[in-house]
Amino acid sequence: MLLDTNLAKEIVLNNAISQQFPPHYRFDTHFHRSVELLLCKSGTISFAIQGNEQILNPGQYIVVFPNVPHDTAAPSDTTAEALHIHFHIKSACSLYEKQCPDGELPFLTELLLNRRPFFRDTCSAQLQACLECIFDEFHNSGQYSDRLMQLYREQLVLLLSRDLLAQCPANSDLYGNSYLMAAILYINQHCSEKLVVEQIAGHAGVSPRYLTKLFQKYLDLSISSYITFIRISKSIDYKCSHPSATMAEVATEFGFSSQQHFSTAFKNTMGITPRNYFLERVTSDKSR
Repeated sequence: MLLDTNLAKEIVLNNAISQQFPPHYRFDTHFHRSVELLLCKSGTISFAIQGNEQILNPGQYIVVFPNVPHDTAAPSDTTAEALHIHFHIKSACSLYEKQCPDGELPFLTELLLNRRPFFRDTCSAQLQACLECIFDEFHNSGQYSDRLMQLYREQLVLLLSRDLLAQCPANSDLYGNSYLMAAILYINQHCSEKLVVEQIAGHAGVSPRYLTKLFQKYLDLSISSYITFIRISKSIDYKCSHPSATMAEVATEFGFSSQQHFSTAFKNTMGITPRNYFLERVTSDKSR
C-alpha cells in the first residue's frame, strides 16, 4: 500500500545526519517533539529510556517516540558511528483516518496510540538502504530530489510498520480493530473537551461495556486513564509550542479541573512533575 502523495507531504523530515560519538560520550536527559531514529553503524550506543538501558550494536536501530525523556551515550572506549534522523507527522489523526481504515500501517497506529516509548530491531538491508537514500537526498538539491524524498519517507513508514508487525504479530488484532481505533481517533480529536464513555462508545458504534473491554484487552488501560494519557501528551506539545503559557493555562486548555489536578496527573503519567519535566534540556529538531 502506498500513501496518497499529498498526504506523504505530512511526513516531514527534520534532519538526517551521519554522527560520530567519541568514547564515553553522554548527552543528558532530553526529549524531542519529533520521532527519533538512530541506526548504529559501528561501536556501541546506549539509550536510557524510562529507567531501562537499551544497548545498540552495529546493524541495530532504535525508534524513540515523541516527548519521551531519554539520554544517549557511547559507553565504550571506541568511537561510535550512527545514521541519525528526526521526523514528524503533521497530522497523525488525519493521515491515519484517510489511509489506515484497516490498520494497514502499524507505525502510524502506534504513533496515534501514543502508548509506546520506543521500539528497536535489527536493521534490514532495505531499511538501511532507505535511510542512506534519505540522508543523500536530504543533503542534495538535485533534480527530482523533493519527489524522491516523498517516496523514501513513504517507504520508511512502510518498512517500520513491517518491523513492528513482525515483532508483535499478535498486535495485528489491535491494529485492525475498527471500533477501538474509532474511539482512539475520537479521543485524540476531542481530548480538550469533556468526554464520557457513553459518548465515545456511541461514536465508535459499540456499547460502553464492550468498548471498556477493548481498552482493557488491547491497551491494558481504562478509557479514563487513556484520556488522561492523551491529554498529558498533547499538553507537552502545547507547552513546547507556547512556552509562555502558564501551567494553569495548560491545565485549562486540556480539560483539567485545576493546576493541581494537572500536576498530579502529569506526575502519575510521566513519573516527574511538569515543572521539572520542562526544566529538562529540550533538544530542537535540528542536529545536535
